[in-house]
Amino acid sequence: MPATVYLITGGCRSGKSSYAQNLCEKLSPHPIYLATSSSSGDYVDADMIDRIQRHQADRTTRLAGWTTIEAPLHPSEHLEEMVERVVLVDCLTLWLTNYMLEYKVFSLTTDGEDDVTAKERIAAAEAASDAMKQEITTMIAQWNTTFVFVTNEIGSGGHASDAVSRTFADHQGWLNQFVASKSREVVHMVAGCPNVVKRVEDGGRGAKGSWMSQDDRDDAKLLDTFLSSRSLQMDSKGYFMGNKIKCCNGGSRREPMKVWKGRTAKELTTAIFEEWEDAAKLEFSIGHAAYIGREVQRAEHCLYSNIPYQQD
Repeated sequence: MPATVYLITGGCRSGKSSYAQNLCEKLSPHPIYLATSSSSGDYVDADMIDRIQRHQADRTTRLAGWTTIEAPLHPSEHLEEMVERVVLVDCLTLWLTNYMLEYKVFSLTTDGEDDVTAKERIAAAEAASDAMKQEITTMIAQWNTTFVFVTNEIGSGGHASDAVSRTFADHQGWLNQFVASKSREVVHMVAGCPNVVKRVEDGGRGAKGSWMSQDDRDDAKLLDTFLSSRSLQMDSKGYFMGNKIKCCNGGSRREPMKVWKGRTAKELTTAIFEEWEDAAKLEFSIGHAAYIGREVQRAEHCLYSNIPYQQD
């Protein structure tokens, strides 16, 4: 099973990065920012340094839990750091630029070029693009990572005046199509407004007439997809965690020892069984864990379907 992939595309200043960052923060308090630009790259100038610094400041202001990885060419070397994480890859366009520089595509001039130069440029561009696609394929083969790719629709503007720029625009468009084909969802940003142009449905949530908004249902699907792409650590006895669970006496009505809140059933059970610091002090059996999982799933179904819920 491949990784969960989202592709956010659009023009310059369309709101791509902000939307992508919001998406990552909905899924995880500790996302990874995979920067494909390097502060020491060949294309870096004062404007690029300013952009990099603004992106860094924005992430720090929004959520202190961001981890930044700079990988201009081979981010798959950092896959171990990405296990069970949400990774924002910003952006495919600069990443492709790095590969074009690596394969010397831009050094093949267009001024008075002959057929040989043109063929060399085309071959070099194809090799660069193929190498990048292979790198992406390696990354998204890691099933328990969620990737959010940001890219540009540079082909939506005017026709490039030189052959090198046209070559780059062609390969950018083909690369976008490649990533879109691997994506669960593709969002096209226009003037800060997201337009979902592809969404792989995996079954409905809630019945018609549910009081939950479509945005809430969409957020819940995103969250559950991320939470499902993590491996559970079972102990040697086969329990979710140590020892066994004890059922409370049904005749007693004591105040709850702790109250949890979750946006989805999976988030709630994750908080109880994986993140609660006192869980190891209790005795959990796999049967009671299954019961809790079933009940929160039933409660979620009732919530989204706007029907009454009563615990069994």
